[in-house]
Amino acid sequence: MNTNCQFPYIEYQPGKSSIEWGQTHGEEFRDAIKELALIRRDLMLKKNPSLMRALDELALMQLKLSSQFAPHLALEIEGIAKGANLSLTDLVILNNYTDFRDISLPEEGCSTVHIQTPTEVLSGQTWDMHRSAKNYMCLIHVPPTESHTAQLVLTLVGCVGLMGVNTNNCLIGVNNINTSNAKTGLIWPILVRKTLEANCLGEMRKTLLSAPVTSGHNYLISSPLGGEHLEITPSVTEKVSALNSGQVGSIFHTNHCLGYEIEKLEDKSSMSSTTFDRYDLLSQKSYKVTDLVDFKNLLTDHDHFPKSICSHFENGAQDPSFTCGGGVSDLKKGIHLFWRGCPAHDQDYKEYQFVQEGNNFKKIEIK
Repeated sequence: MNTNCQFPYIEYQPGKSSIEWGQTHGEEFRDAIKELALIRRDLMLKKNPSLMRALDELALMQLKLSSQFAPHLALEIEGIAKGANLSLTDLVILNNYTDFRDISLPEEGCSTVHIQTPTEVLSGQTWDMHRSAKNYMCLIHVPPTESHTAQLVLTLVGCVGLMGVNTNNCLIGVNNINTSNAKTGLIWPILVRKTLEANCLGEMRKTLLSAPVTSGHNYLISSPLGGEHLEITPSVTEKVSALNSGQVGSIFHTNHCLGYEIEKLEDKSSMSSTTFDRYDLLSQKSYKVTDLVDFKNLLTDHDHFPKSICSHFENGAQDPSFTCGGGVSDLKKGIHLFWRGCPAHDQDYKEYQFVQEGNNFKKIEIK
């Protein structure tokens, strides 16, 4: 149990269909996907055991809405399910368990950050999850198609996307907020991938604002021309911070609501226990960042350990906030770093580095 996948780099093959991409993914990582699906089902039902009697019905409703919004990405999930020999319910839970109906598990943290200096545009995030997720992290390289550019997607095996960047140097990051207005909607990793098909910041924003979301998230969207944080819930959306082209500074978000109207909906009982600690540290440190190396060092910083930006705080089974990895990009130069684990505390830490080469990405270094 708990297979260590060693942060695999999964290259989807050009010319294949979405369902073929998914099926190959599912077949290659079948055992690990089955393990992760079981872990996430158990975590979800511990939060709300009453869901057990309606799992299939609710999962299929979410898949149907997702298929209407992005049919090809719903097919990728169906392909993963087929390849892994799992039910569609299992794959919907694996992809969407923090949003499943009114579920918002407190162990989903993350810090999203966008920084602009006179010469640099830097964007990225940590991924704070239940510690069990770390061994299932992977990186998917989606090739360019007729409808979108190439993408690098940080995710978990069996999941279509947690964050990513495309060759237009448009990046999307996500962190959880806990609100009380959840309703049945689409599978949020599908929204991540669909937003990543955009060519500019305006298109990304339009995709996000048109989505029938299930629950609350903060989305960082960014390009060489700027970045912004959008808190999006089923009933209310607010832009809570932004940097326009030419502006200098930093904007960041952890896991408490910043929007005036959305804060009224916040479920404070499920709030990440490290959110204010990480927010304060980013307030103190983000303005000092000058380049991509500084930025990576910021997101792997251990000041105030264990409630550090690279978080190692676990206060019992119901309240872990553990940084499993992350990704950062220099959106002007087209340089991208993704990592699994902690460079200071993990013997099996692993990192990928990419540069943009034409309309695709070139992997230039593995650590």
